[in-house]
Amino acid sequence: MTKYLCVFLIVCSIKIYSQNEDNATSFQNEALPSILDTLQDRFNIKFSYLDEAVAARKVNLTLVPNGALEPLLDSLEKQTGLKFIKTSDTFYTVRAFMPSDTIAICGYLLSEIEEPLSDIEIFIKETKTYLYTDSKGYFSGDNIPYGSAILVSATGFRQRVLRGKAFIKEDCPTFILTESIQELDEVLIQEYISTGITKTGNEIKIDLDDVSILPGLTEPDILQAIQLIPGINSPFETASGIYIRGSAPHQNLVLWNGIKTYHQGHMFGMISAFNPYVVDQVNIYKSGVDPTYGDRIAGVIDIQSDTAIPEYTTGNAGINLVNADAVVHTPIIKDQLSLQVSGRRSYTDLVETPTFDQLSDRVFQNTTINTVSDFQNDTNDFYYEDYSAQLNANLSTNSKLNFSSLYSTNNLNFERRNDTLTLSDELRTENEGYRINWEYQPGRKRSYQISSYYSKYLLDYQFITDNMGVLVENERKNNSVRDYGAKITTTYSWSEYSKFTSGLEYSNNAIRYAFVTTTPNFELVLDEDDRTLNTYSVFANYSVSEPKSYRFAVGARLNYYEELDQIVVEPRLQYQKHLNNYWLVHTTAEYRTQAVSQIRESVISDLALENQIWTLADRQEFPLVTSYQLSTGSTFTKDKWFIDAEAYYRKIDDITTLTAGFINPIDNTYNQGSSSIFGADIFIKKHFENYKSWISYSYINSKNQFEAINNNSAFPGNWNIEHTIKWSHFYETGDFQFTLGWLWHTGKVYTNVAGVTQEGEILLLDYNEINGSTLPLYHRLDFSATYDFTLGSNKEVRYRLGASILNLYDRENILNREFRISNSFNTRFINDDMYSLGITPNVSFRIFW
Repeated sequence: MTKYLCVFLIVCSIKIYSQNEDNATSFQNEALPSILDTLQDRFNIKFSYLDEAVAARKVNLTLVPNGALEPLLDSLEKQTGLKFIKTSDTFYTVRAFMPSDTIAICGYLLSEIEEPLSDIEIFIKETKTYLYTDSKGYFSGDNIPYGSAILVSATGFRQRVLRGKAFIKEDCPTFILTESIQELDEVLIQEYISTGITKTGNEIKIDLDDVSILPGLTEPDILQAIQLIPGINSPFETASGIYIRGSAPHQNLVLWNGIKTYHQGHMFGMISAFNPYVVDQVNIYKSGVDPTYGDRIAGVIDIQSDTAIPEYTTGNAGINLVNADAVVHTPIIKDQLSLQVSGRRSYTDLVETPTFDQLSDRVFQNTTINTVSDFQNDTNDFYYEDYSAQLNANLSTNSKLNFSSLYSTNNLNFERRNDTLTLSDELRTENEGYRINWEYQPGRKRSYQISSYYSKYLLDYQFITDNMGVLVENERKNNSVRDYGAKITTTYSWSEYSKFTSGLEYSNNAIRYAFVTTTPNFELVLDEDDRTLNTYSVFANYSVSEPKSYRFAVGARLNYYEELDQIVVEPRLQYQKHLNNYWLVHTTAEYRTQAVSQIRESVISDLALENQIWTLADRQEFPLVTSYQLSTGSTFTKDKWFIDAEAYYRKIDDITTLTAGFINPIDNTYNQGSSSIFGADIFIKKHFENYKSWISYSYINSKNQFEAINNNSAFPGNWNIEHTIKWSHFYETGDFQFTLGWLWHTGKVYTNVAGVTQEGEILLLDYNEINGSTLPLYHRLDFSATYDFTLGSNKEVRYRLGASILNLYDRENILNREFRISNSFNTRFINDDMYSLGITPNVSFRIFW
């Protein structure tokens, strides 16, 4: 009897189940609007949506009697990639996922043979946070921005970039990581100094969207961030005064979207002239420069803004204690055309803040602005501004066109007056540039790039003496640069392991400078020059790599300087060898030339600011500067330890006492010579979960040798700072970031005075050995903190508060020391010591949308 009862119950259950299945409604490849109408009727709800957002979508769905609504909406989200938002008990909004929407993600990471990958680092780009896989390769995270790139990095595997939509389509998907078939160093050094700063071979890349805060900065100043790299210094605490391995700032090639720039600072170098919120990435080379780059002998700083066309209008705006700015990037034609514009201006001519006061004390010391005089009334109006615009166009799937422009200016008007006399210092600098660039890639193996640029720089200084409205004297200094050119580059990849790049480049450079004194009765030209140089270049580079083994690149650049009637071949060589998955060695060799240089003016202005002017090489006074550099080093990375060490030797020939920034204290004769530089950089970093610390040590020995100076013997270079230590700490908790940095280095060299001799009304200085003395030790501590937050339920608008303090313990450092005799009737001995910034606070507020 029991047996028959069991059979009866089973049959009944099958019948009931069949009836439920028979009552189920299935939709196959059904239009989404029709499905939504059905759900509205069945569940007595209402959907709000844009017709164009749902009209073309087809879905599959099965409706079971008495089934719940939420599983159905989850299924629709996975199939359509649309977000269903419950706004009340009976009302739902349907829209596309926004980049700022947050989702929960989970997944598994497996190798190609389906083995779990444990302890793999997963970086959430938008929030700058990390996830890690467990022993089963599983990872998960909440409140992940839908639009954020999710970077998966594992030693020996290709980096993989995931997006939020990959997690919407299915629950906890499985991702397969394939073995790396790229150069291993791209995987090894995923984070160099800080998040967003990576190192690939000899190229250091800064991604401004990802970079964490840096010591002493509330905002990611581009040129200040570069100075954290070992081997890069700024002896005078300026942003734009970047000395790479003993070379002067004017020997660096600084590009903005392919536009050569000749002035990179605001506030006389204290602030970078490039708005960091416009920049997408910066590529930096200390050595091993690709032959596609020419025109300079030292480092390369290649700044690039975003060329991708956004789906929505994005932007940000902010203010700190010195300037305010705004950036907007908006699509004009969906997926085809966009425009990015930015503007930044200081308000220092309207309001003087504690930050501006400290910067002013640093900049204007030892100038007429800070000199006590008999004049009772004085005014100092100063401001800076910069603007940029970029138009991005996708002409087709394999063709892009970009137009970029940049403009920056600094303006100073210092006036002092009494009842009859008015003295005015007027100083203006301008940097302006434009570039159009076309990229075409007809297939995987070939690509072409054609670009043309125009760059202009102007320095205009006037010292005007006015008596009762009548001009008495006008002393004027003027320097202008006009540079335009074009470039064609072709790239062909024989395989995924080898590539050949070649191209042609032309540039026309016209530079003029003049020192003129004008009175109502005469005009006196103290010094002037006006030159033009046409340069024709051919370059080629071949690179080949064997995965997990080596990478080799060899190339050359041939330059023909027309007005100099000179042909120069610049060979370039790079080689790196992987000893294992954690350790590689590398070496570079290069020869480069430079035809444009800055010279320290021999006519000292009354204002004593911007006393560097650009000039061109000629066949007499200023020869073509040449340089070769050799470097070798090793990199080790394992278990979140990163160690990098490199030694180098550089020889620079055909420099002059003026291009070397050296005004001979013994006599004023003009001399040619050379510079030899030997140095080494060591960098060590350890990354913990929320904390990381890195320390670097740099050694440099720079020697100059000029004919008929110092008995033809070598002496230390003007910018030689023998030992430098940089130690930084970074800690992140929740939405807060904190960073602390300590900078220590030996003092800069200078020429000391042994005594002062007076012959009548004339004073004569007796000097000791040239650059034989050293300033006291320099050190300072910098601190920064930021807090990111949103307000209310609006997650699409984000806010950031930042605070920083430079020179936290208010150390008084001497940056430079020079001695001179005044040019007045009352001749006197003057000791011009330049002191560093005192304790300098700054606060910033920013909004992102």
